[in-house]
Amino acid sequence: MTVRLPGLHWDYARHFWTVTNLKVVGENAAFIGVMACGEGMVILSGGLDLSVGAILALASCAAAMALAAGWSWPLAVGVGLAAGTVAGFFNGALITYRRLPPIITTLATLLLFRHGTSILTHARSYGPFPDAFNRIGTDWIPAVLFAVCLALFILASLTIRFGRWVLAIGGGEQAARLSGIAVDRVKRWAYLLSGLCAGVAGLIVMAFNNNTQSSIGTGYELDVIAACVVGGVRITGGDGSILGAALGALLIALLRDALILAGRPAEQYGLFTGGVILAAALLEQWRSRRGIQTA
Repeated sequence: MTVRLPGLHWDYARHFWTVTNLKVVGENAAFIGVMACGEGMVILSGGLDLSVGAILALASCAAAMALAAGWSWPLAVGVGLAAGTVAGFFNGALITYRRLPPIITTLATLLLFRHGTSILTHARSYGPFPDAFNRIGTDWIPAVLFAVCLALFILASLTIRFGRWVLAIGGGEQAARLSGIAVDRVKRWAYLLSGLCAGVAGLIVMAFNNNTQSSIGTGYELDVIAACVVGGVRITGGDGSILGAALGALLIALLRDALILAGRPAEQYGLFTGGVILAAALLEQWRSRRGIQTA
């Protein structure tokens, strides 16, 4: 989701606090943040999901095909969410039943989902969509969906055993098994939730743009993983929080917004994002070493 505000120069404080720009930040943070909630859960469990961008495309195209077939928009939303959920479960099933490495599995499914969607849709561009559906991606609704998703994940992390199990598995899978935790089932649920979140993000993006196609969401998996890392989620699992991942998504959205308002070319966005990730990694390394020395 790229937003261009022509004619603006570097006066970030003045332009940032406009209602229009705050909505833009909310919209851009929403789809990254929703996916970061699911991705954060996977990473906390010691896994990794590289396919979230492709699942976003799969879910959005599934919903678009339902709309094109004349289905009502609530049913189309259900189709999109179901597609994302099934794709996430497929990842978890391969990883737990077949014992495949998460990075290889989700790299493979990234290609399968992306190009499979392209073949099934003949790379068609869908849109425009009904106004009732497009409200999902307008005004403050994306930010509200992000907040609701974040609240549900935080609630799950703090009040039910699933959240504690995820952290325990990420901290040491063998120890978690010896403690009686159903490790494989928890992992499958983590990947399923990641797929569901990608489906929600897909609906937000397609409603915001009023169109979608199989190429949508390319590279989003990097932004989502970056949000988790910047937010303090340890990439090897077992340490961090969903709130941190969500704040990381907000930070990346703010960074993109600053670059847009500064009139920087889109080619530089990745450069700045990479710098932030590297700084976060160095800070985490310093924090870990300081903790060891203190101990």
